[in-house]
Order: sequence, then C-alpha cells, then structure tokens
Amino acid sequence: MQTHPSEAPTFYLNLHTADPSAAFTFFSALDFTPVPEYSDSETKAFRFPAPNTSLCLMIHGQKRFKTFMRPDTETNDATKTTEALFSLTADKKEVVDEILGKAVKAGGSADPFKLEDYGTSCGMYSRSFTDLDGHIWEVVAMLGAGPGCGKEGE
Repeated sequence: MQTHPSEAPTFYLNLHTADPSAAFTFFSALDFTPVPEYSDSETKAFRFPAPNTSLCLMIHGQKRFKTFMRPDTETNDATKTTEALFSLTADKKEVVDEILGKAVKAGGSADPFKLEDYGTSCGMYSRSFTDLDGHIWEVVAMLGAGPGCGKEGE
C-alpha cells in the first residue's frame, strides 16, 4: 500500500547532525522528500523514499536534538559508536546499488559493514552506507531465496 504524501507519517526517526543544511543536501540527493512544514533552520524533515513513504526522518542540529533527550545524557559520535542500524527497503538489487551510489556521490561512505555475499544466503541483497554524521544506513531488497538469517544450524 502506497502512502499518500498528505497523510501523516506513521513513524518518525529523529537523528542529530552537526550541520542541518549539509544533511538536507545529503538526504535530498538520496530522493528523500523534504517536508517543509516540519522544517526550519535547525530541523530538516523528510519522507523516506518509496516504498517507505509512511516514515519521516527528522534531522536536528545538536542544540535542538538535546531538547528532546533525557536530561543529563549526551549524544553519541556516530563515527565511533553505533546507536542503531537504519534499514530501507528497496524493490530490487539494482535499486539498492543505485541508492548506495547516490549516498557515496553525496559524501557518504560505502559498506561500513558488509554481509557475506551481500546477504544472498539470507534471502536478501544488502548494502550499507554512512551519512555525513556517521549514522549507518542499510538498503535491502528481499530476494526470497536462502534459509534466512539468524537460523542456527541451517
């Protein structure tokens, strides 16, 4: 089911960035759709690319992000720690590679982690990239072959 852009997102992912303007340029290059009504100089909002359009990415400058955090905690340096792995679904392998190419061209790094044979033994094709702040993103296409990941003894 394709979500209509006028419908409210069903999930919001909030990340911090050192430079909201640079993050805006980076994610726009990856075909994330800007959401001006949720954006200002310190926060840049986007709809994820299809087929993930019900998700909203909120990129906040450090000072703004800290207003949403638990008191007395710090943000992480995503180039030194991994707080999470963010995964996007793609319809096919070629789209995975296309998104990875766009990420690298926009200043990200390719494959900070790599599954053996890009995950084909798990029934998928997976590539990864880092954004400008070091957050790790995975793009995956489900191929429908293989025993699946995480099944011991298979």
